[in-house]
Amino acid sequence: MSLLHPYYIIAMVYMLIFSIQEVYGNKVDRKWFWFLGVYLVIIAGLRDNVGPDYGSYWSIYFYSSTKEYWSIFMKALHIETSESIDIEWLYVLINKIMIGVFNAPYYMLLLLIAILAIFFKVRYTEDNTFYPFTFTLFMFIPGFFVGESGQIRQNLATFMIYFAIKYIKERKLWHYLFFVFIGSGIHNVCYLFLPMYWLVRMPMNKTIMLILIIGSIILSPFEVYRFFGDFLGNMASDSELIGGFNGYMDETAERLNGGFGIPEAMMAILTFFLFAFDTKMVQKYPYYEYHRMYAVVGICMYFIFRSNPVFSSRLVGAFVGFAYILIPNAMYVTSKMTKSLIYSFILALVVFNFIVFSTFNNIKAGRFSIDLYKNHILP
Repeated sequence: MSLLHPYYIIAMVYMLIFSIQEVYGNKVDRKWFWFLGVYLVIIAGLRDNVGPDYGSYWSIYFYSSTKEYWSIFMKALHIETSESIDIEWLYVLINKIMIGVFNAPYYMLLLLIAILAIFFKVRYTEDNTFYPFTFTLFMFIPGFFVGESGQIRQNLATFMIYFAIKYIKERKLWHYLFFVFIGSGIHNVCYLFLPMYWLVRMPMNKTIMLILIIGSIILSPFEVYRFFGDFLGNMASDSELIGGFNGYMDETAERLNGGFGIPEAMMAILTFFLFAFDTKMVQKYPYYEYHRMYAVVGICMYFIFRSNPVFSSRLVGAFVGFAYILIPNAMYVTSKMTKSLIYSFILALVVFNFIVFSTFNNIKAGRFSIDLYKNHILP
C-alpha cells in the first residue's frame, strides 16, 4: 500500500470538515468551496510529471504545434483536408495557441485546462446539490486522479457538458447546443449527451426504470454496441492515451467474463438509491427527474458495454459521474436518522476507495505518492 502525498490528504481533510458542517450544521458560504477549487487547480494544474497520461499529453502538445490553423478550422466543420488531425479541433487549437503564440511551457497548458475544468466542476456542483463538499469528497478518489490529473481532455469536456445542464433546465436549446459543440471540440464523448435535452423530459417511473435496467442486463452478453461500428469506438479510443488510462485501472479477466467487481458493486449501490428514494426525491428535490434520467442512462449503458473495459469505463463514466450526485442528494429528503446512515455510508465508501486506490498500486503508477509527487511551485 502506498500513501498519497500530503497535498491530497489536506484537500480531503478540508472537504471532510466542511462536509460535516453542511450536513449537520448551517449552509457553508460558497467562498470556501471556491477556495477548495483554487487549491485543486494548483495541485492538478502545476503537477510535474505526475499522472500516467502526463507523457501522452506532452506528445499531443507538440503534435498540435505542427498543424495549420486552416486545417483546425476545417476540422471544426467536420471537413477533411490533406492535413490529418487525429485529435478534436478545439483541444488542438488551444495547444497550438499556447505553444505557438505564447511559447508556453507544457505545464502552463495543464494549468489552463485545470482552471477551466475545475471552474465548470465547481459551478455544476453548486447548481445540482446542497452538499457540494460531501459530493466532491465522495468523488475525489479516483475521480480527481483519473480526471483532473489524468484524462484531462475528457474530464474538461465532461464538466463542460455537466455545467450545461443548466440550459436544459432553462430550456435554452441553442445555449445547450453551443456547449455540445464546444465540448465535443475537446472530446467527442459530448455528442452522447446531445439527446439528453429531450430525454430528461420523458416520463419515467420505477416500473420503466426496472424494465430498462433488466433489459440492459439481458443484452449485456450480446455486445449490441458493435452495431454502431466505429462511431462509439472513435469516442473512446485514444491510441496515445489508452496505456496511461489502463495505469489507473485493474480490470481482471474474471470480472470481464461475468464476475462481480467494484464497478458492479457501485452500479448496485446507485440502483438502490435510485429506487429507494425515488418517490421522496420526486416530491422534494428540484430537477431530480433530470438527474434520474442521467442515472438510468448510465446504468443501462454500463451493462450494455460491460464486456468492453474501455467503453464501460470511459463512455459510461461520463454519465455515471453525474448520476452519483443522487447519493448525497438523498440526504435532503430523508429523516435525520436515515440522513446520518447515508452520510456514514458515504464516508465508508471514501475510506474504501482510498484503500483500494492504494492497494492496486495506482498511487505509485500515477506518481501521486508522498515520495514521487512533484509540483512546479509547491515545495
